[in-house]
Amino acid sequence: MGKATLSAWGRRLFLIALLLAMTGAVTSAQLRFMRNMFTSPVVQPQVAPRVPVEDTIPVDGTQILDKISSIDLPNPRPNTPEVLQEGAWLYGVYCAVCHGADGQGDGQIAEHFRRMPSMPSIQNRTDGLIYAIIREGGANMPAFADTMSVDERWALVHFIRTFRTPE
Repeated sequence: MGKATLSAWGRRLFLIALLLAMTGAVTSAQLRFMRNMFTSPVVQPQVAPRVPVEDTIPVDGTQILDKISSIDLPNPRPNTPEVLQEGAWLYGVYCAVCHGADGQGDGQIAEHFRRMPSMPSIQNRTDGLIYAIIREGGANMPAFADTMSVDERWALVHFIRTFRTPE
């Protein structure tokens, strides 16, 4: 073996030693952004959880009811001309394309669906159930929980009540 070979082996050993030393230094330093899961600030098992951060949503807050649990919900909005006008506008924007302008289930895209309920046919349902259907959607109907506010959905329920069965 010549001097060049020893020199190459020496450089390799030096680099390996340097790499091991750096790895050990980083591991032992446990810099704040490099913490492992055990020593990081977490809630350990069987320990009381921390106080929630301000403005978080409580787990024991208002419960969102499903359709069956919503049946007996009363409509909190008064049945005023302003609320009916708001409901009529919302119906024109969100509902008329399927259910038709007169609520007969004959909207522009109704022919593409197996069945499109007419508004008079749902008059025997409670306000809470109609509200839940608007919020969660139906068989082919999209959910409007993310699109309309709670007050808008209740205004729409008042407007849907204005449709009557043709006599």
